[in-house]
Order: sequence, then structure tokens, then C-alpha cells
Amino acid sequence: VSGGRAGGRVKMAARGLVRVAAAALGSSARPPGALRRRLAAASLLLLRPGPGAAVRYGSQGKQMFVVKSSQYYDRRFLLLLRFYILLTGIPMAALITFVNIFIGDAELAEIPEDYVPEHWEYYKHPITRWISRSLYDPPEKGYEKMMALISIEAEKADLRLKQLEVRRLMRERGDGAWYQYETLDKNLIDNSPKSSPDY
Repeated sequence: VSGGRAGGRVKMAARGLVRVAAAALGSSARPPGALRRRLAAASLLLLRPGPGAAVRYGSQGKQMFVVKSSQYYDRRFLLLLRFYILLTGIPMAALITFVNIFIGDAELAEIPEDYVPEHWEYYKHPITRWISRSLYDPPEKGYEKMMALISIEAEKADLRLKQLEVRRLMRERGDGAWYQYETLDKNLIDNSPKSSPDY
């Protein structure tokens, strides 16, 4: 019954739409507001689906439920990465800009006769000079450390040669701290079984 009513309603709407369109085309002027409103209402009524055709689509077609992995941790990682990069990058960029604008690079100058430059004074940029002065060891310290290491290794090599020579002489002469068993004291020997003959 409802399908028949819906079909009749659609037919009536179609007839009304045809009449309104014919009236609008027949007149030379623009259709009045009432005619335009009736035309729009009839077109909406004609396009509206009836009760027999249940449509549940979205505005862009059939909506599908797509199963996919969660993007929460990916987005969280990228947001935290951007946050910490900017947290350190913005102050460092401001500091470098300030140093370049207000301090600038070092310039060459004559060295006095009795003045010995420090190792960090040979660099041009102020940040490089600060890093060399505060974080790195001076070249003299590195040189002394390397010389001490070479001396220790030379002493070890000399001791190895002496040890080999000592072992060779000990084998050749038969003296030295060889492995041996101590002889027991004779007072610890029990001679009582030998004092009486066997019967």
C-alpha cells in the first residue's frame, strides 16, 4: 500500500513539475517567486526516495569500514620529535644569530714579543673558540698523554725481553725457581712394623 502511495505521489510531483516548467518557459519574463518556490519544492519531492527504496549512503557514496592499524603512536612520535627539535633548535638558532651579529669573527693582529697565544686563540669563530677552550684538551696535554703511553709500552717491551732472557739462562744453567716436592722429615717415618719379625 505504501509503495502505491509513494508512486502516486511521485507521479503527482512530476506532473506539477512539468506544469511549472511549462508555465515558466511560456512566459517571457522571469518566473515570479511563487513559481520558483513551487518548482524547487516539486523537484525536491521528485528526487526524494520512497519508502520502498531505503538508501543509507553518505554524501560521497557507500561508506566502508576499513580496518587498519592505529596511527596514534606514529603521530605521537612525530609530534614529540618536532617538539624536542624545536625546543633545542630555537634557542640554539637565537644564540648563533646573536653571536654572529653582536660579536663576530676574530681578526688578525700583531702578536707582542713576550706574548704566547693560547691554543683556542687560533680559531676564528667565537663559538669554535669557546668549544676549544672549555670542552677540549689543549694540544700539549694530548702530546704528553701520548708520550706517556709510548713510554709505558716501551717499558713493557723491555720487561718482556728481560723475562725471556732470564728463562733461557735458567734452563741453560739448571737453576731457578723450578717446581719440586719437599722431602719429608725422617722422624715422621713409622718404622714399628719393621722392628718385629713376622711369625
